[in-house]
Amino acid sequence: MTAENLFDIPIGYSQAMDSSILQYIESRRANITANLHRDSQGVNGQYMTPASIAKFMADMFSPKSIEEIHLLDPGAGAGSLLAAFLDRWCGQAEPNTRFNVTAYEIDPYLVSELRGTVDICERRCHQCGMLASFEIIEQDFILSGSSLLGGDLFSSPVPTHGFTHAILNPPYRKIHSRSQHRHALRRVGVETSNLYTAFLAIAIGLLEPGGELVAITPRSFCNGPYFLPFRRLLLAETSLRRIHVFHSRKSAFKDDDVLQENIIVHVVKSGDASKVVISSSSGRDFEDVSVREVPFHRVVSPDDGNLVIHIPTNEFDDYVLDRMSALTCTLDDLDVQVSTGPVIDFRLREFIHNEPGQGAVPLIYPAHFKGNRISWPLANHRKPNAIDNHPSSSQWLISNGYYVLTRRFSSKEEKRRIFAALYDPTEVKSNLVGFENHLNVFHSSRKGLDERIARGLTAYLNSTLVDLYFRQFSGHTQVNASDLRMLPYPSEQMLVELGTFMDASGHCLQEQIDEFLESSLKAIASITSPNPVQMSVGLKKPSKL
Repeated sequence: MTAENLFDIPIGYSQAMDSSILQYIESRRANITANLHRDSQGVNGQYMTPASIAKFMADMFSPKSIEEIHLLDPGAGAGSLLAAFLDRWCGQAEPNTRFNVTAYEIDPYLVSELRGTVDICERRCHQCGMLASFEIIEQDFILSGSSLLGGDLFSSPVPTHGFTHAILNPPYRKIHSRSQHRHALRRVGVETSNLYTAFLAIAIGLLEPGGELVAITPRSFCNGPYFLPFRRLLLAETSLRRIHVFHSRKSAFKDDDVLQENIIVHVVKSGDASKVVISSSSGRDFEDVSVREVPFHRVVSPDDGNLVIHIPTNEFDDYVLDRMSALTCTLDDLDVQVSTGPVIDFRLREFIHNEPGQGAVPLIYPAHFKGNRISWPLANHRKPNAIDNHPSSSQWLISNGYYVLTRRFSSKEEKRRIFAALYDPTEVKSNLVGFENHLNVFHSSRKGLDERIARGLTAYLNSTLVDLYFRQFSGHTQVNASDLRMLPYPSEQMLVELGTFMDASGHCLQEQIDEFLESSLKAIASITSPNPVQMSVGLKKPSKL
């Protein structure tokens, strides 16, 4: 069976929207969204699923014959996902197949809309000769699901039946560490900081062995320390079968002005996944779906204790992974650490000044980046240049030395995710320096780095290869210190050589850096695959950054 027919991917998906149920839901969605207060929508963190996405998700489930289906739809909204699920099964299920649907929703307005959807679904099931029962639970899914699961999430049996299927568009919102939700989750062994991963964890716990789950979620759980406990749970309790990626950040929920990068995941409870289907599309009409099958170790490396989930959508991504896998050093191996800049300016406002003066030391912001070096001070600029060396502020200052800085946030217009600059202490007459909180700072035990290592790190982080790799597991423009810790790094010797590709003015010589990495990594790992950097830049002559 090939990857192309493994999941029966529809071609020309927009032409497949002929279901009366889905047409009804889609016609109502815009009106429902308009009637939801923006404030309450933000508080609940949930957005209505477009019918095309709902149908695509429903078609991800394995087309196996089953006598009795128990479907869970937590955070059901107006019911587009359960409607799409039932519509799909009506076209293929055996007569007298029994459907049992449990839908959770707490918004009173959406509950009334959900009841209307359920009425239509009941009629549709009757027409198909299938028995159906629907239960709408107007309770908080996290609290109710945690109560059902009892003590230990995956050892205590569910008091009723387990669910054979779960389909989710969970809410996106952070969970306060002292909230009722957090306490309920901890009681059942779930440690997570966002509602969407909490919904997924509870739903996984409620699935019976062999049960399937399909969900559309933010991509953020794929990396970072905050989601590591959830990744452990996900990969221990389920086998990852498929990931679908939208190339555009605006695609999935563009009607709601949501710029979150979303993915759709399909997992099966228990079992091992030797291969994962990776698919992608430009938008939510799914007219240009591409599909490939990759070994599981390409998605999650068996040697990666952080369990970062990579999403190689094509052979180009494979070529990037080939090269980055040849780098085996960590920052610990290099005796280098990376931390968020310690100076939070609004908390130290009384000690911060626009111009350097007596008793003050340099304060560095992202605005001080000039190419790949730091230019200080800035004249006539809206950002300050200095911070007092005062007993109340001195604990946030560090000794002057060579540091590598990266911006934590980049604008939408910038082509790079990671942008690094060298802080050169010889250009600043001061014993101390302050780095503002919108920066990540590479240091060695809160002291400066060896100059050669600092220059090499700056060159490496600005390489095209690192940028291409970072995009495989990070779906947002924010670059956290934790993301930088997870990167593989060259050896000290290679970093020293990379550092020679910074010119006298502190600019990275992009072409030379990329060529050096390519030749070095090919030699280390005997790589024969095409050069992804050349593929990404085409025939354009690289220039200084």
